[in-house]
Amino acid sequence: MLKEEEAALRKKMVGVLMRNARLRSSLSIKEVAGITGFSTGAISDHEYGRRDISLPQLEVLAHLYRVPIAYFGDENALDENGERTLPVDEVVGLRRRILGTLLRQARMEAGHSQSELARHLDCPPARIFNYEFGRADIPLIELEQLARILEVPMSYFFDKGIKSNGDQVPDYDELSRLAELPEDVRRFMLHPGNLLYVRIAMQLNTLSANTLRRLGEGLLDITD
Repeated sequence: MLKEEEAALRKKMVGVLMRNARLRSSLSIKEVAGITGFSTGAISDHEYGRRDISLPQLEVLAHLYRVPIAYFGDENALDENGERTLPVDEVVGLRRRILGTLLRQARMEAGHSQSELARHLDCPPARIFNYEFGRADIPLIELEQLARILEVPMSYFFDKGIKSNGDQVPDYDELSRLAELPEDVRRFMLHPGNLLYVRIAMQLNTLSANTLRRLGEGLLDITD
């Protein structure tokens, strides 16, 4: 388990980077609150390391401040992005559920139970359950601990879990389109058991019509 002093120091480091990114964007705390819906108190607490922040919340701020999410692990990793608007509540909610799916997948592949992860974090198993099913935000500090325990890079969680193009940072346009889908479709796409089907569908979408036709003919031969 990460020592309390180390966790507090990490939160302060992230907070300093958040504040620097905001100031570089020439935005006041009040302006950020107005755009994102986060309270001014919460933003201030995050910047001074007094409150945990989750990865989805940090991604929203990274987008607003026009910095890559990797900036919060390396201050030199700066980038420029175009102006965009985000359905913040929907994106954060979807990312919370996607992160839960990715966490559950990594845990199962590592052969750990929810109880084992809970022991590592010194928390009740119910908290891990809530994380995996998107019912609670995972503080960034805890997510970093979980990544180390499960032996996956933090970039694993930057993935939306429904792509096939390597370690690409989440595309907010795609997340926004996902947020606009009917609820039953979103439920299917974000259910842990359906992740494989979604990935297969995305891979099939990249194939040419001739390749798909040959694949279909092959499947017919198998079932005859």
